[in-house]
Amino acid sequence: MNDYLTGLERALTDAAVREYGTPARPPASRRPLRRLPGLALVAIVLVLCATAAAAIVVFGVRGSAPLRGAVPSLRILHYDVALIPDIEAGDAGWCSFPSFSIAGRPRPESGGGSCSPAGPPGAAILLAGGEPLSNNIRLLGSAHRTLSQAEGEVSLFYAVVTRPVAAIRLRRGLIVRAQPGPQLPDGWKGVIAFVTGQLDPVALDQAGRVLRETGAPAQLARSGTVPYTSASARRAPCSIDPPRTSFVTATWQVLATRVPALGRSVGAEVLFSCARSWYSVRGSSTALSAAILLGARNPRARAPALPGLAPTSTAGVYTEDGGSSGPILARRVGRAWLIVQGFSVQHDRELLEQLHPRGRALGRWSATSPR
Repeated sequence: MNDYLTGLERALTDAAVREYGTPARPPASRRPLRRLPGLALVAIVLVLCATAAAAIVVFGVRGSAPLRGAVPSLRILHYDVALIPDIEAGDAGWCSFPSFSIAGRPRPESGGGSCSPAGPPGAAILLAGGEPLSNNIRLLGSAHRTLSQAEGEVSLFYAVVTRPVAAIRLRRGLIVRAQPGPQLPDGWKGVIAFVTGQLDPVALDQAGRVLRETGAPAQLARSGTVPYTSASARRAPCSIDPPRTSFVTATWQVLATRVPALGRSVGAEVLFSCARSWYSVRGSSTALSAAILLGARNPRARAPALPGLAPTSTAGVYTEDGGSSGPILARRVGRAWLIVQGFSVQHDRELLEQLHPRGRALGRWSATSPR
């Protein structure tokens, strides 16, 4: 691991030299720069100006924070960055809705997040976004904690990147190494940093070279959608029958009018949302949601697993971290996934058991392993 970090530091330093010039030898009277402890790796590059005066530019190379942890400058505040499929009907892509909590108490409002259409295979950055810590003022107030002016200027930057990406340059002088996480598929990595000021994220490979994106996002080929009616459900490739449960008081559903086969214009892990529904729950101010997910590359094949999927105590039912929108429960329905997302585990499980998806896009129902 140390050899890898040393090699990456050397490559990024060499890349900075190529871009900004060859460093001059420091005066002999200066002490050599000591290596900082841990992951604070620093390279000093001297840039010669037109007037022949030397200006010092400091390039900081830091390691990413984990996808889940405590805010470094505000340890009372915990964050969780989860990657989930875009479940809006007709979409194929990725979303993240970072959640914040204090001592297990989540933020009362859902907060921010971002979604991105699926890119082509080999896309460098799958998803990136940011959220200021000042969005947590109400949550911190519940713990009788206020933000200082400096803390209020800090934002969470998050990104999910693919195997070729070694680091992200957030701006000149700030590079953050990517690292894998248990919530991500093999080869995908996260970049988490708490920063201030303007950012211009650029993906770098292990040699420090900029990785250019190629190809168009799959969202350009998105499907049209229609509201659920008995007539539209008969024509749509998939739909979810309204549930007959005592705790659901109202439902709303949107259906994709077709299921495009996006082929190799997207990665093999990408899912396509064929239908999405919402359910008002008696006594709750938040709604549950459900969706049918198919393989975006080939919807006639078995849909790939959601990232970070883990088995539950119920056979055939899996769970995934859904961030501030609540955990996700999932089970196989034919070649597709049926998922339910909400904040009540009891209601989520009951709804998942009672929902009846249908449509030609699901294929034949299978009792084989959901993985």
